[in-house]
Amino acid sequence: MKRKRLVTAGAVAVLIIAASSLPMEGQAAAEGGFVQPAPMMTAVQSAEVNGQALSEAAKTGVGTGPIQEEPGGGSVQAPLRDTSFQQEHPAKVYYRDKVIALMYHEVTPGQKNKQSLNAAKFERQLILMKESGFQWITMKQYAEFVLHGKSVPPNAVLMTFDDGYESFYEYVYPLLLKYRVPATSFLIVGTIDHPQHAGIPKLSWKQVREMHASGVDFYSHSFDSHQYAPLDAAGKRSKAILRGPVYSKQLGRKETQEEYAARVRRDLEKANAVLREKIGNDMNVIAFPYGVFSPSLLRICKDLDMRVSFTVLSGINRPGGLNGYRVNAGGADNDPERLIEVMKRGAVPGGKTTAGGKAGAGRPAASQQKPPNPQGVHLRIAED
Repeated sequence: MKRKRLVTAGAVAVLIIAASSLPMEGQAAAEGGFVQPAPMMTAVQSAEVNGQALSEAAKTGVGTGPIQEEPGGGSVQAPLRDTSFQQEHPAKVYYRDKVIALMYHEVTPGQKNKQSLNAAKFERQLILMKESGFQWITMKQYAEFVLHGKSVPPNAVLMTFDDGYESFYEYVYPLLLKYRVPATSFLIVGTIDHPQHAGIPKLSWKQVREMHASGVDFYSHSFDSHQYAPLDAAGKRSKAILRGPVYSKQLGRKETQEEYAARVRRDLEKANAVLREKIGNDMNVIAFPYGVFSPSLLRICKDLDMRVSFTVLSGINRPGGLNGYRVNAGGADNDPERLIEVMKRGAVPGGKTTAGGKAGAGRPAASQQKPPNPQGVHLRIAED
């Protein structure tokens, strides 16, 4: 089934149009996988569109995003991409010409584990952000800001979610629609429609396409390099495999720098190509697995025109900071009120000062350290 959405003032309306299912494509088909059926609509369910709602939306423009062409003809509403500047409240301006990028992983009802965020807390965060005057922006707005210094609203916030969990569709997406929040999900591309892949269940391409039509953006978290590998045959030390050369059982030795670069290039090129094919991406962005990077990795990304990237280092982003900071907003210990207070201080914890220089620019010293582990960021080897 294909679904077309129109978000009207305070309500989600769903127009369901019968269509044949898309055939299985890409990596899952090549490896003999099967397409995981999308779950039934849960919190996103609502009444069918009626003529009065359509008429009112057309007259007021409230709750409707820009029209987007759908592959194969027709168009869909993209309600989450209407991010025009809101009316400013001078008493609620905490920073200008900067962007806080928030980072999430899994969001579920209740408390699944210490790395996940309770969905009720997530909704509370959204309510507080809106009440406090924070303004959500899209990834394209963010890229134009860091690359070219284009204007962003005061108190600009970029919402990002790592790993492409199926629970994002079930529990996060309905809330994004409810509060009209543009967001980016970073996919481990090779795990999509690949249910036999190890780890927490991931999205299907059907779910990705549906959410993308409503305005959710999807970019790379690698093709399948979200893992650690040993540095030698003994296996006592390991490294995130995008960061640098690792031990190869096939070669019986550690990779050369050239072999490492070729491996990483293949992975990142494949992820970008699949995202172009599946959802028509015209921009390459990556969130590094575990937030780990190196000068070599940054050079490869530059060669592949992946100029915008993200770490898990905490801070606030400014023009020119192409390797961006992200503030962890997930995990069992998250307190929505405390998060908002940190955001009001420009993402600086109480008593501390911001890092100097361009946000996220280079930072080779940090790249040599073990990846930071802020609240809720999981660093399990070969797990998401």
